[in-house]
Amino acid sequence: MSLIAGTRRRSLKYWIGRHRGQLRQTGVAMLVLLAAALVHPVPARASEAGKALLALPFGYLDTSGEASDQKEAHADRLKAMSTRLTDRLQAGGFYRIVPATPGIIACAGNDQNCLLGEARKAGANFILTGAVHKTSTLISAIWVGVFDAKDGKRIFFRQISFRGDTNEAWQHATDFVLGQLQEEARQAR
Repeated sequence: MSLIAGTRRRSLKYWIGRHRGQLRQTGVAMLVLLAAALVHPVPARASEAGKALLALPFGYLDTSGEASDQKEAHADRLKAMSTRLTDRLQAGGFYRIVPATPGIIACAGNDQNCLLGEARKAGANFILTGAVHKTSTLISAIWVGVFDAKDGKRIFFRQISFRGDTNEAWQHATDFVLGQLQEEARQAR
């Protein structure tokens, strides 16, 4: 069953290959994106059932051409987005969050088999990754993906555009993505 109507499931390897240039620019492990939804029915509390989600660092790409240097502000917003998503997914009982180790980060952007093996070694069932692309002064896009740590198959994917480059705009976009992930997980139960 496809989670996104009218789309085919694609493997993690496909997405890495398709977005390799953007991955290099953002330095993110994979460009596919963040949050969590399960395909198979989930027990009442996923964290108790061992549904572990490896949360990779989110990437950021700014092609807006703005003159001012906003790297620090964007790094802070990206960290806040990642923290909010993982904290709420764990607190809601959807997943037990597995932090990305240096070994996972080292292989994440280059070798799918390395990443999947390291994720399984860390006890993860799923891998969450994401990126934000600022295309103009006012418009950004978020890509969020969840992949099965066994075989790299995509379980969840969303691409969402949002307007504004403020803490409030980023928080609103994060909450929207979180709602999408939680709804998908509820429907899978």
